[in-house]
Parts: sequence; structure tokens; C-alpha cells
Amino acid sequence: MSTKTTYKQTEVGLIPEDWEVKKLGELGKIINGLTYSPENIKENGTLVLRSSNVQNDKIVYDDNVFVEENISFNPTKKDDVLICVRNGSRSLIGKTALIDEQASNVAFGAFMAIYRSNSNNYIYNYFKSNYFFKEVHKNLGATINSINNNDLKKFKIPLPPLPEQKKIADCLSTWDSAIEKQSQLINALTDRKKALMQQLLTGKK
Repeated sequence: MSTKTTYKQTEVGLIPEDWEVKKLGELGKIINGLTYSPENIKENGTLVLRSSNVQNDKIVYDDNVFVEENISFNPTKKDDVLICVRNGSRSLIGKTALIDEQASNVAFGAFMAIYRSNSNNYIYNYFKSNYFFKEVHKNLGATINSINNNDLKKFKIPLPPLPEQKKIADCLSTWDSAIEKQSQLINALTDRKKALMQQLLTGKK
């Protein structure tokens, strides 16, 4: 016998009765990035993740900066959420990526921050939602191109019980995987079309 879900009105809108509203600061912590000078930059050393390393919600390594290995920094950990909190372009504020094994134990720049909690596999999806970006741009103001830790800690998130968090995270992860595979297929077909065009337009086929 199925039970009907009942809802309650909260500051973030209607949510199921057994969900809670929590602030990010109650669920985890925000860690500041590394401030370094041009003299610290080396050809090889410790990788510093910056805004350019976050593309389409993923960590990429097309534009890397390294600093001397003996510099002190807060290392990334797997399942951390890397957030762009300061940038010359307002549209880039709030973009995020989930830290995987490859991107763990490296540094991140002062214009970035790390959000760390035990529920990041679920909370990361909040960081990709319109709810999060509305809060980000509400806190930017007219001229400020940054969000500070205190404001970020106050962002509110609807939080289901742990079993439901896992189901939601698993469901969205499955969709992400499907989208990634579809994108790879589209890219492969686009490359094949370009090769075919080259052959057809040069009379080779």
C-alpha cells in the first residue's frame, strides 16, 4: 500500500514533510585556496586548480599552473566540491566541479574554494542547480564579482533523509553518465562527418 507524500512550506519552498532545510555551513566547511606569487610558479611542481580547470562541471587539464613543491597549501580530497568564488567574469562565479581521484591532493587558487562534507555526492547536485546560481547572483550585488565564505555558509538547501539522498544522487549520476556517453558519441560522429566531407569535397570518395 503506497502512502501519499505530504509537504510543508519552508523558506526554500514546498518540500516533503520528512525533509529538512539546512545551511551549507551546518553540513560542511568551506576551505580557502592558495595565494601565490609569480615567483612561486614553476614548470613542474604542485598543480594549482583554477577557474580554467573547471569546464562543464568537470576538472580539465588544458591550462595548468604549477607552484614549487615546498609551498604550504590545503590539499583537495576526493568528493570535495571545487567552487569558483571570485573572477573577473561574473558569469563564472559559482561554477563547480567534483574532485575525483586524479584531482585529489593538489592545491587550488585563491579565487577558488572547496566545500567539504559527508554528503557531497548529494549536495554537489545542488551546486549545479538553478537554486544555487540564483543565490550566488543575489549575493554578488551590483559591482562585486565574488561570494565570501560567510555568505556561502548561509545558503540553504532542502535535505532529504540519508537513504533518499543516496537514491537521488545515484539517479542523477546515471543521467550524467548517459549524457557523457551521448556527448562522446556526438563528438565521434562529428569527427567522422568532417573526415567524410574532406573525402567527398576533394573527390577522394
